[in-house]
Amino acid sequence: MPNQSRIVFLDALRAFAILMMLQGHWMSGLLNVNQLDTTHWGYRFWLYCRGFTAPAFFTLTGWVFCFLLLKNPLQGTQNPRIKKGLKRGAELLIWGYLLRLNLPSLLYGNINPSFILPLTVLTMRRGFFTIWM
Repeated sequence: MPNQSRIVFLDALRAFAILMMLQGHWMSGLLNVNQLDTTHWGYRFWLYCRGFTAPAFFTLTGWVFCFLLLKNPLQGTQNPRIKKGLKRGAELLIWGYLLRLNLPSLLYGNINPSFILPLTVLTMRRGFFTIWM
């Protein structure tokens, strides 16, 4: 008997988003760029669908996180899921930056210029000031 506390629709959407993400990465690895007709409607449709799989996946993950927060009777900072979510988010940021950092060039004293782009810093600063103004 299935668990009644799960929202099957959210599970189905997450499964669809994961499958779309997998096929997008798999197909882009198999496509030969030299022989690709970028004006073909099939390619354009596939590229369009590939563009919304990551935002859909992250949106659904946020919905599930909110659902789990609201389901717990403990609210605010007493809810252990908040600490777990913040820890997981910090870990993802750290792993993302570590994977982006080029360790061999760092050992020679060079930092990859795409590690922190000036545009990224300006955008973050502009967003920070927009929030506080």
